[in-house]
Amino acid sequence: MLNVVICILGVLGLLLVGEKLSKAKIIKGEDSRKFVHITVGTFIASWPWLISWQAIQVIGLLMLLAITANHYRIFFNFSKSIKRRTYGEYFFALAITVCAMLTTNKVFFAIAMAHLALADGLAAVAGTHYGKKLTYKVFGQKKTVIGTMTFWITSLFILGFGLLFVHDLIPYSSYYWLILLLPPVLTIAENAAVFGLDNIVVPVLVIVVLKMAQT
Repeated sequence: MLNVVICILGVLGLLLVGEKLSKAKIIKGEDSRKFVHITVGTFIASWPWLISWQAIQVIGLLMLLAITANHYRIFFNFSKSIKRRTYGEYFFALAITVCAMLTTNKVFFAIAMAHLALADGLAAVAGTHYGKKLTYKVFGQKKTVIGTMTFWITSLFILGFGLLFVHDLIPYSSYYWLILLLPPVLTIAENAAVFGLDNIVVPVLVIVVLKMAQT
């Protein structure tokens, strides 16, 4: 029970830090939103080692309810400056519950959450700061070449490192093909899943593919 409280308070603490940094204008706009996205998502990746799968599922649903309530009465303002249409926060919370239902492998869950937190988050930050000159559109949504490549490279590092911890489940031949083919597939999925839908499509796809690759 104590670990459950720690997990919930940890998320709330990171949200408050993001809110304070945003109000102080230390970070703003997309950066403030992605600060929360990256830090909370990375923290959640560690949850299977702290709490039960059922607890993760319940907390994910509670986060979804809290985000819905926050839409009508703003408690946290760091996402108000985002002008584009997105439902990413809802899919982020839903992805936690769905991924915890799809697998009981701690590493698979952590790899999926790392893609949600780091690959997606760093891609947005890199694209916002360095990718304004090279852009393209997918279903009317602007994307950046720099952001897309950042996602691809981050995914490569996450898989290359994370899969080493499940060498008993993933044979070397599958490891090689996963490293080669999964990052571009996930990059395409991230691009095609607009309006924040990538927040659930990408981590779910990661878990599905990894389960298929098991010996």
